[in-house]
Amino acid sequence: MSLPNLLSLSFLVPFVAAKNDFSRAIRGLRGMPRRLLLVGHKLAAGGAALNTLITVTTEADAIAQFGEGSMLTSMWRDAKANADLGLPIDCFCIAPGGSAVSATSTIAITPPGNLAMSGEVMLYVGGERVSVGVTTADTANTVATKLINAINANAKLPVTAAATVNLYECKLTCKWGGPTGNDIDLRTTYYTDDRLPNSLIVTVPAMTGGAVVPDVTPLIAAMNLYRATEIVVPFTDSANMGILETELAARWLANNMQDGTVINSIRGTEAANTTWLSTRNSPHVHTITTTKDCTNPWELAAAAGAAIESLAAIDPAMPATGVALVGYKGPAQGQHWTVDQLNNMLVAGGCPLQIASDYSGTLLRMVTNYKKTTAGAADRSMAELAWIKTMSYYRWFHVTEFQTKYQGFKIAQYITDPIPGQKIMTQQLGEEIMIGLYKQFMDAGLCQNMDYYRKTLVVEVDGPNGKLKVQDEPVIVTQHYQTEISSYVVAGQV
Repeated sequence: MSLPNLLSLSFLVPFVAAKNDFSRAIRGLRGMPRRLLLVGHKLAAGGAALNTLITVTTEADAIAQFGEGSMLTSMWRDAKANADLGLPIDCFCIAPGGSAVSATSTIAITPPGNLAMSGEVMLYVGGERVSVGVTTADTANTVATKLINAINANAKLPVTAAATVNLYECKLTCKWGGPTGNDIDLRTTYYTDDRLPNSLIVTVPAMTGGAVVPDVTPLIAAMNLYRATEIVVPFTDSANMGILETELAARWLANNMQDGTVINSIRGTEAANTTWLSTRNSPHVHTITTTKDCTNPWELAAAAGAAIESLAAIDPAMPATGVALVGYKGPAQGQHWTVDQLNNMLVAGGCPLQIASDYSGTLLRMVTNYKKTTAGAADRSMAELAWIKTMSYYRWFHVTEFQTKYQGFKIAQYITDPIPGQKIMTQQLGEEIMIGLYKQFMDAGLCQNMDYYRKTLVVEVDGPNGKLKVQDEPVIVTQHYQTEISSYVVAGQV
């Protein structure tokens, strides 16, 4: 037996050398480093620099970095509420588009004169409830003033309020510019027991007028040599989606391997959502599709992204079905999708939610935007998000296994038996390594069918170029979404 030398044979000085090698210290599967990245706008009060990646762990830090009431602070809160222990949350502040216009809405309180009865006037802003008490001594003008004061007193809201020349009006303005402000949901009543005082009318137009999309190009530059496994981006315009899809496709290539996925959310009618989805086909983007819900789309995407990545950290093959989204306020009773509409969303590459009777939401089935090949043929091979997450982990684990345990090896094309004490990579050793790793993935419930894997595994040594070449066909464990039971009833005697 010939053990390797620690010291050169030409070093003759009496000496004791000892080496510690930790490459085999960890056996079995290892956790893949995962990071959630939130991309959004900050306010001027926030101290964070634009176009810079930062890690935010506490609410106080989020407020200090992005400003209370900012898009990013609200995203951070929803992400944190849905993130499991140990999931880092990174943030990236991006500037609104040049000369961006803020969305607005002018709420009107009518009729004039004193109220007919006392009570409560409530307003939901992106799902956040603002309410004021009113009496018969109040007029429409005083009610509007009370609402303005209550809204401005709640710094968490994404809007500010101001009076207009008509004192019975309350003008809301988004705290940042751009079309995302148009998606802030406004409504007076939400729950079935919400009641306005008799004869009081509160007219709440939708937020409109927000314009000029930002440019996500600085994000791409900042992500060089940085890997986030789940990226929340609130900008769904075609220009920015194209930039993101191109970057993600490059990150999944064999010469890059910084793979990650983007999650976003869109709200609209069935026709609007499916039309948007028809223009997208990336296997690395998944989109939550909603209608008539209260929660802002960027907050929903942050919550869902944190929940999905937390689940993937435990088991990437586990379906996200039934995962509750903490803090989400869905559509009121009778306003959600029908079963057929839910299916249409999934077929189109969108991810609708399951809405409970208390308006809370859970993930239903997570699919990607991918629907067809580049030739236009229908294809679901990369439609299931759990398959993408599983293979991301599979690749990362195999790559890091060779990087940590088999660097510094020689390679031999014709040696078949191991030489004790020699670090030599051979075809047989390569095959043994791959089969051993596959067994670990089978034991973890991520892969199956060892016989098929052995038969299809091809390992070759390219000695002149110093390469071990492997081609394998892992049979991944899939997800249980449906059950079919046929009961043939026999009545009476048999």
